[in-house]
Amino acid sequence: MSEIAFVLGNGESRKGIDINDLKERGKVYACNAVYRTHQPHWLIAVDPKMMLEIAETDYVVHNKVYSNYNVQYEKHPKLKDHVTWATPSLGWSSGPTGLRLSCDHGFQDIYILGFDYQGHKEDSKHNRFKLNNIFGDTRNYKKRNDEATFYGNWMNQTKRVLKDFPNVKFTRVIPKGWFAPKDLDWNENLQTMSIEDFLGKFDLHIKNS
Repeated sequence: MSEIAFVLGNGESRKGIDINDLKERGKVYACNAVYRTHQPHWLIAVDPKMMLEIAETDYVVHNKVYSNYNVQYEKHPKLKDHVTWATPSLGWSSGPTGLRLSCDHGFQDIYILGFDYQGHKEDSKHNRFKLNNIFGDTRNYKKRNDEATFYGNWMNQTKRVLKDFPNVKFTRVIPKGWFAPKDLDWNENLQTMSIEDFLGKFDLHIKNS
């Protein structure tokens, strides 16, 4: 087993980091609409709308998918027969679910990308944050100008993983100056790395999407 795992949310901070390049350097856990363009080692999708979209394809037949079971999937044999179901279901968002899955798989060195938490601030006069997601304006996602969902649940779920796996080294990769939740500061097993340092460490280059 590779010693390193990369867990990808879909925040725009990871834009241009090629998933295929990451797959050559460790195990990749990615979320939701990533399936449209890439095949991570594990795809995590807990939103029923996204799972039903995936069911329209043969992705689950040929790739590993992890999700929460939902009665809606009874009508979709491909989902029933090929998806790995969370037992028990935590009722979490896809990103933190993927983070926990990587820990359950035994990884001790985990890099977290695209966990931006906060949306893009609209302007200096308004305390409104717009959607921050690579897949904004696409099927089953909000519009890019829509208000971002508050990040509190995502952050609390991340904190739970950090607490439950104190011996795992977590590294959140984020551009300099981007949002850093203060509630994550107390975790001794979490460090922050800039995008530039991450690219240098793994000999990666930003690619046009």
